[in-house]
Amino acid sequence: MKRLLASATATALALGGLLVATATPASAHSGEPIADCQSLTVDLWAYAKGNGLTVVVDGQTLEPRSFDGRFRKTYPLDPTQDHTWSVEVDAADNDRYDRSWNGSTTACEAPEEESPVQVGVYVYPKLDADRPAAWENSGPQRIVTSGELPLPERPWDKTWLVTPLDLEAVREVARTIEPDVTTADLCTAWAVQQDLVDLPGGLDDLPTDIRYSPDGDHLGEFPHGTLISWDHQDLANLFPEGECDTPERPAEDVAAPSTPVVPTALEVCGAELTPQDVPAESEEFRYTATAEGVVAEPKDASVTFSDETAGLGYVVAEDGRSALFPLADLVPSEEECALVPGEIAAVCEGDVPYLGYEVALPEGVTVDEENPLTITFLHPNGGEDYVLTGQPLSGTILWPGASAEEPKQWPGFVRNEDGSYTETEGNYAWTRDGVSVLFEVNPSYSTVVDYPPATSACANPPVAPVAVEDVAGPAEPGGPALATTGATVAGAAAFAALLVGGGALVLWLRRRAHA
Repeated sequence: MKRLLASATATALALGGLLVATATPASAHSGEPIADCQSLTVDLWAYAKGNGLTVVVDGQTLEPRSFDGRFRKTYPLDPTQDHTWSVEVDAADNDRYDRSWNGSTTACEAPEEESPVQVGVYVYPKLDADRPAAWENSGPQRIVTSGELPLPERPWDKTWLVTPLDLEAVREVARTIEPDVTTADLCTAWAVQQDLVDLPGGLDDLPTDIRYSPDGDHLGEFPHGTLISWDHQDLANLFPEGECDTPERPAEDVAAPSTPVVPTALEVCGAELTPQDVPAESEEFRYTATAEGVVAEPKDASVTFSDETAGLGYVVAEDGRSALFPLADLVPSEEECALVPGEIAAVCEGDVPYLGYEVALPEGVTVDEENPLTITFLHPNGGEDYVLTGQPLSGTILWPGASAEEPKQWPGFVRNEDGSYTETEGNYAWTRDGVSVLFEVNPSYSTVVDYPPATSACANPPVAPVAVEDVAGPAEPGGPALATTGATVAGAAAFAALLVGGGALVLWLRRRAHA
């Protein structure tokens, strides 16, 4: 009988030791590298400030740097070679968000021989006249000539280069970039980029302007898979022999100043400027959408900006060869796009604390989702925030660290085995002293919400806490599991029920033994 009692006791304890697994929500950090035979693109977003980034291609470190929030850059790869690459991110806010990727690419396959391909020849001023012609050493590029030809048998030999170039034709294009450029400048400080491409639309798809950007946000990039080969050379190498020694010809008369068209303002909050939002190209100007706004550029040296240009909102560059219409003047203001707050406060239902809220979209803003709202309790000391997504525009949510089911919980307290509570710095105690709450759709609104005062029935456990030293608080979950799923409450209830059942079994067996 003793063995029977011992066996029953062991069974009860084993049942009582079952663990309830809780899920951890996914990180908000997003993005990953994408590689093909001719480029590696690293696109990361939704990060905090001060993250570390290391990009390695074929054993060479290309990018030891840091970035804040968003990082996007494309690294060109030699499409004739196989490559290996790796990308590592050292997240600033938490080591759990550190990420690493690696992979390899194989050389591009040449297009079908019978497919017609295009060659575009672009001239540009070198950023550093003493360095060789290269993509990273190129200023603004503009097309000077182009052609279509059968795919060369050996495209990487670059025998398809269009030569020689006409000095007058080059000078005319170069003066749309630098109006005062001289023949000596062209022959000593300018270069050529030629691109062999296979574009669906043929020559009509060749961009007229290309611009290198250190952050990878290049202008006039060819679509993936269309660039076959490329080459950079000093411009002097492509002129007929002795052309650089010819006397300078006088510049042509400059025509009357012209006024660029004002871009149409965007009406939707959060919308991004696209090429479709810029004015149509005219005889005098071409327009480009950039991260700073819409840029208007004269198409040749005979066009200058009128005095009315600045009055329309454009900011004319010092050299007079471009004008920027700022993005801030094209998109709705932050005030126009802010969420409209209703009543937002901590509320009690019985002895359980909740956040009650009501926000509305600004006039003219619409969303496709039924529950588009994200609610974030912002950690005051840079710790992990408490985030709930997919919420309606009005309602109530459990306060972080609280539970409406038995055994009940309150932020800043841990429940002991005897049913008493001990105050702790964990379990979202940081939300009790006035916490900033951010409401986001695309427009956003934030405010400070005060937790119910200590005298409130729902602020603390219903009995005085037990004064226990060095009692560790429960680990704060990585997401709203406690407030929304009740998984921890259900696990504790199951644990208690198993212990009670096991004890009853032991008592019944003991009574039978006495009988």
